[in-house]
Amino acid sequence: MLNLAPVFVSGLTIEEAKEKIVSRLRQAYSGLNAGGGSYATVNLGNIRSINITVIGKATKPGNYTVSSLATVFNALYLCGGPDSTGSYRTIRVLRNNKVIRTLDLYKFLLGGEQTDNVLLQDQDVIHIPFYTTRIELDGEVKQPAIYETKETESFEQLLGFAGGFSSLAYKAYVTTRRTTDREIQVLNISQNDFKSF
Repeated sequence: MLNLAPVFVSGLTIEEAKEKIVSRLRQAYSGLNAGGGSYATVNLGNIRSINITVIGKATKPGNYTVSSLATVFNALYLCGGPDSTGSYRTIRVLRNNKVIRTLDLYKFLLGGEQTDNVLLQDQDVIHIPFYTTRIELDGEVKQPAIYETKETESFEQLLGFAGGFSSLAYKAYVTTRRTTDREIQVLNISQNDFKSF
């Protein structure tokens, strides 16, 4: 009997864990899964449950019991996501009182990017803060709506969130209304300034 070192698979997907285990077994059994009669299979038995907490401006904040294979997106689905005053752009995952990831849901909702969709661990906390800035985009754009923006984002990026101008849009300049502490400002943004405004 050959003794192999432990194979650590914590945090891996089932497919990644299977590949890692079979790869380690091939070191001892060279013909494994190569059609020579020796095969190895990996099956997942019981999946344990973990407890997480969703706080802040979630539709349904609270404590949730989820599978140990659950991700942040699974938890956000369970709690209904951010409520009407919650941020979609700065959702934080806390583990042992430290922020391990800050999610921008726009990356997923507008582009399908899941790089921040981390696997949750027992006692993780998901914090949904208040939004900071929202802008209503109306008129001849493909998807008029209210969008949450970050301080560093330009009008051109905001326009990208809405899918760009519609075919009927006048693109030479855009009229904006900005509310300040004392007044409502009306500004015209030239097309040349879309990247910097």
